[in-house]
Amino acid sequence: MAEWIETYKGAVLVSEYDSASHMNSQIYVARFDQATWFLLSSLGITPRSMKKAGRRVAVVRQSYQYVKELRGGELVMVRSGFIAVGSKFFRFLHRMLDAETGQLIATSDCTAVEASLATGKSVPLPKGMRRLAETRLVTANVAEQSAPLLAESRIAERPAKP
Repeated sequence: MAEWIETYKGAVLVSEYDSASHMNSQIYVARFDQATWFLLSSLGITPRSMKKAGRRVAVVRQSYQYVKELRGGELVMVRSGFIAVGSKFFRFLHRMLDAETGQLIATSDCTAVEASLATGKSVPLPKGMRRLAETRLVTANVAEQSAPLLAESRIAERPAKP
């Protein structure tokens, strides 16, 4: 299996958080979108190459898991990897981490296709690109991702102290 690719690094800016100093959900989505383009660029897929080929990338399924709130000023990074590759699709996972502690903050699990600009229909991935993506498959440790949520649920079940 391949290594996770670092696809984003940054900090939570004043303009990106709410009155409680938590990063807004739209910023999580924007960071994951930026990470997607850097992951795809590792295969040679860029906005320019897609336009030249008469294609576009279409995310057909995306789900998010929020594990911990990011606060203003915190440093964040995203590591990404392909978890499945088919004849017409890529499935990839982004893992947003606290850059100082390494703690999992959020994930984005996406399935994307290439689509023809002329027809709007999905098209087969080029064989070379598919083979390259297959060499970059990572293992997603689902237990590691859900562990913080399980710990939080146990805390929530404890009775309040008198």
